[in-house]
Amino acid sequence: MKKKSLLEEELYHSFLFFLEQSNHDEESDGYGLILDNTKNKNMASIASVGFGLSSYVIGVENKYITYDEGRKHVINTFKTFINHVDKFNGFYNHFLDIKTANPYKKCEFSTIDTVIFFNGAITCDSYFDEEEVHSLFNKLFDMLDFLPFITKYKDSKVFRMAYNPIVDGDYRGESSSPWIYHWHMYAEQISMYFLAAATDNIDANLAKDLYYGFIRKKGKYNNHEYIYCPTNSLFVYQYSHAWIDFNKIIDSSGFDWFQNSIIATKANKEYCYDNRDRYPILKDSLWGLTACLTPKGYRNQCIEPNDFDDKENHVFGVFPPSGPLGSIPFATDDVKKLLDVLESKYMEAFREYGFTDGITIENDKLWISDYYIGINKGITVLMIDNYLHGTTWKYYMKHPLIKKAIKKLGFRRKN
Repeated sequence: MKKKSLLEEELYHSFLFFLEQSNHDEESDGYGLILDNTKNKNMASIASVGFGLSSYVIGVENKYITYDEGRKHVINTFKTFINHVDKFNGFYNHFLDIKTANPYKKCEFSTIDTVIFFNGAITCDSYFDEEEVHSLFNKLFDMLDFLPFITKYKDSKVFRMAYNPIVDGDYRGESSSPWIYHWHMYAEQISMYFLAAATDNIDANLAKDLYYGFIRKKGKYNNHEYIYCPTNSLFVYQYSHAWIDFNKIIDSSGFDWFQNSIIATKANKEYCYDNRDRYPILKDSLWGLTACLTPKGYRNQCIEPNDFDDKENHVFGVFPPSGPLGSIPFATDDVKKLLDVLESKYMEAFREYGFTDGITIENDKLWISDYYIGINKGITVLMIDNYLHGTTWKYYMKHPLIKKAIKKLGFRRKN
């Protein structure tokens, strides 16, 4: 039997995170909820569930689990969200108690995390083409109402980020308003406009207003110019691409988001090369700075250009394997070379769920994070498999709701 490549091993072991860190207790109200991270055994995240739902399809296609196992997990997860998870206009709390499905502490109702959940749900509804799956999915999707989340920012229509009715709740603090910030900038939210456009109560004009409502700020690192996120962490150029195959479509203005992510990836790589002397872990030609675990806890790593104060530290010199692996469709050859370095020098960081979340050299000693983050394993699973097999792209893009959204937003196929 042919030995699996390290890329295939990483795909399989990353998939295992979602299989083994999910609540599969059929007597539990939290069936199907998946841990946010392996350190906190009580806290599930709906983003982990979204990545996990798509990973079940990948698992079936790669013969890690059977079709019946995947279908069972999907059906029972949908039932949990219908029957046990609190909703606000069809949106969900960011974090949930993995056993009870109750909101975790004082967390917010999150737009982006709800969107990630639905991206996974859409993938499953497309793949498991059966009446029970469709019926449950339609119940969930029919509850989704983006209208209350729309606000104005500098005369443009934008989505709010979150809603929290709890005074002193997460992200709200002492604010008198339950509404939390807004998506007025480019970030990881692009698929949000597709989901909104897929709903019946947002017409084509409003869908386009929202899509064109956020600021598209161009920045440059060396010779690489692109629309950048103010925090400029690599994951923002990956998340929507995990489901939407932007390599095949451009928007009505002719803008190419796939090419933008290619440039952002090249800029990240070049930034890492230029800072090898500053951060010892990067001396081995490692790159891909993104949000990950560091010796100081979970941190966003924001390369230049960004919109932060130059005096603040926004890079912690930690190599996150999910950074380059999540960009494998954008920089295939570079990622494969990087994997060769990992295989020759850093395999002690490859553990039960593949490469752990962060690796660095601190005081001349190798530091390896001791737990995993669900969303980082999620982008790893989806993007490796998209590169190898195109599974998520295939089933997400063929769903009627996404075809409807593409048409309403005015996207068209590339020539």
